[in-house]
Amino acid sequence: MNRLPFLLVVLAVCLANDCRQPVLAQNTNLKRFQQQQQQMQRRMDQAVKDAAKNQPDLPSDPELLSLHKEFIVKAEKLAGEYERKKQYDKAREVFEAMARLVPKYPEADAGVKRMLQMQSMKDRKVIKVEATGGWQDSGAQLIKGMPVHVEVKGTWRVVLETGPEGIEIPEKMRPRDSRIKLGTLIGVIASSPSELETAKPFVVKHGGDFVADASGRLFLRMFDVDPTDNQGEMMVLIQSTFGN
Repeated sequence: MNRLPFLLVVLAVCLANDCRQPVLAQNTNLKRFQQQQQQMQRRMDQAVKDAAKNQPDLPSDPELLSLHKEFIVKAEKLAGEYERKKQYDKAREVFEAMARLVPKYPEADAGVKRMLQMQSMKDRKVIKVEATGGWQDSGAQLIKGMPVHVEVKGTWRVVLETGPEGIEIPEKMRPRDSRIKLGTLIGVIASSPSELETAKPFVVKHGGDFVADASGRLFLRMFDVDPTDNQGEMMVLIQSTFGN
């Protein structure tokens, strides 16, 4: 069975592209970024190992085994074509199909990990989040299951002007996450305006990595009862694979 060679993935290209953007030049800490990449690699390795444990053995029937091999040869060729065209989502789908059909096939496992790495760094956006605004559209259409990396820079001031009675946080504004405080940068993934009110917000922190638990638009804002009297802004870099 012939095995087609694959293109080598050079992380330095991605780092070089980052350096050309002013915000990235200010935010990137090479050592920390490398550590994050190593952690992501370990998570990918574990995911592949977990998947391999649940895979069936190869068939004992010679004709069926021959069909498996024929599929693998053609699938490798197709995956290579998708990868050369930078259609990493399609290439990943082919590699995953190969891994399901032929357990512990090294080229398939390596291909899945490589595509996850490429997808995690395919697209990037930079957005300014105003302290005085409500939910602000980042312009990033996240894809469920895709890793997301976030860089944040800036400061803002929470201004609460009140009389002696103080300010009561409305029930719908009370955070369900104890890590969310007044002034915390928060985000939600939403596909419609109504989801902005019902989705559970999460903390967006500098250098944070997470996997999108849903497909939809990423919206950002400061957590505050009334943001209109606040001051400042945050510059947020979002790096992932974006949908259309």
